[in-house]
Amino acid sequence: MKFIITILTTNLVFGFSLSLSDSSKFTTNEIRFYSDVTIDSSEIITKNIRILGGGLTVYGTVESQITVIGGDVHIFSSAVINGKIVAIGGDVQTDGGAQINGKIVEASLDQGLIYRETFTDSAESGKKNFGISTFSQRTSDGWVHPQPDVFEYNRNEGLRFVPLNWNWDHGDESLIRLSFSLGYRFSSGEFIGRTTLESSLLKNRSATLFASGFKTVRTDDEFRLPEKENSWAGFLGRQDFYDRWDETGFEAGFGFDFSYLKVKGKFVRATQSEIPVDQDLWSFTNESNALRNNPFMDSTNVEYLEGVAAFRTASYSPLKTGLAILSEVEMTLKKNDSTLADPSLRLIHIAMANWEVSEGVVLRNRLILGMGSESLPIYRQFGIGGLGSVSAQGYKSQVGNHMAQMNTELVFTEEFTDTWFMVKLFYDGGMAYNSPDLVDMKPISEQYNTLLQSGGIGFGWDDGDGLKMGFNFAKPLGNDGPIESTVRLNFNF
Repeated sequence: MKFIITILTTNLVFGFSLSLSDSSKFTTNEIRFYSDVTIDSSEIITKNIRILGGGLTVYGTVESQITVIGGDVHIFSSAVINGKIVAIGGDVQTDGGAQINGKIVEASLDQGLIYRETFTDSAESGKKNFGISTFSQRTSDGWVHPQPDVFEYNRNEGLRFVPLNWNWDHGDESLIRLSFSLGYRFSSGEFIGRTTLESSLLKNRSATLFASGFKTVRTDDEFRLPEKENSWAGFLGRQDFYDRWDETGFEAGFGFDFSYLKVKGKFVRATQSEIPVDQDLWSFTNESNALRNNPFMDSTNVEYLEGVAAFRTASYSPLKTGLAILSEVEMTLKKNDSTLADPSLRLIHIAMANWEVSEGVVLRNRLILGMGSESLPIYRQFGIGGLGSVSAQGYKSQVGNHMAQMNTELVFTEEFTDTWFMVKLFYDGGMAYNSPDLVDMKPISEQYNTLLQSGGIGFGWDDGDGLKMGFNFAKPLGNDGPIESTVRLNFNF
């Protein structure tokens, strides 16, 4: 029956398949088969192949396009796909270790007409977590249902323990996914968590609708340093480089994942409230130091729209040439059930560009621009200064509804130094200011004398994609401030 349905829909679907490729390739340079085909590990296929009613088994290398109609495809771990495999009416199974440098296109009839593409970054399992990197953490978290770390330690929540993180989707076979997280804040003695229902429109979850109910912590300081490193700063030195608040409510939205470009939009209705500072927070050192107070905020019921777009090149990593861009826009529509005549806007744009100048020498750059309405509340304003922002300057020494920040560092890797450690020379600069205009860059040049700056040197060792441990020494520029020494568990950005 499946084969009959496949034949009846071949004209429709095959026309769609042709549109995905260069139609000139389906002419004389094509071989047709009407039975199962196996490509051995020693074979390299350079001619186009069309298989009607048979299956395809790949152990070897595919440089051309293979179209399979009415049969299944099995790609083993020894396979190398540099071309394209199009499967219509059958399933595609990809073993771990297979190299997918080209593309696998699947039009399956198992759950209706499902279109699916598999690229290099999803080849191992044929599934995606719909993740996005914050570019400071360089880790992919679930974008629809973020999975928090099991343990976090900070001045607001004390110990945050989230042991339950479950996802149910029939072993990744269903287009519907139910996710559930549950944890506990020890400082305030309350449960936190999130429940999310997702419905994917395409089989590889590249298009998703979702709805979520939550009670969780929120912050605007993710770009400074990863939460794990911030937890160690709190545990060892009674320090916290995040401002945060509680958000309880629900959200609904959509997401698209086009391999290296990801887009998400959502509507949120929630209550934002302060999480008190726990002055009894235990730390290994500096126990007598008073913890920083929260920015002023009132408990507020809000409704807002949020949109996020993220792009990165395939080669992007901390020590490789590449580009990564993140843009986030938030528009607050209502406060305490009153529609705002002038909705409050908050925008932040982050661009990171790495250039491998020479073998073992990498120039890394980060630019952050923040813009907000004049009505932006204090706890949502931008801050400049401190770890992850401008080193050797006070935490959020400048605050405003606009910001501009530049970080650059020249990294000499262990390969270059020919030792067990790497060396970094870095510069940080930035300023925060207030303006009645949403887009206003003039103060950057007109008030240049208020620019916070620092420079320094760092030492450490890496594992190829992240810093295992490092030591930074930074001094403020333009004043006689002291040299700041810090232990880092990640790159500066």
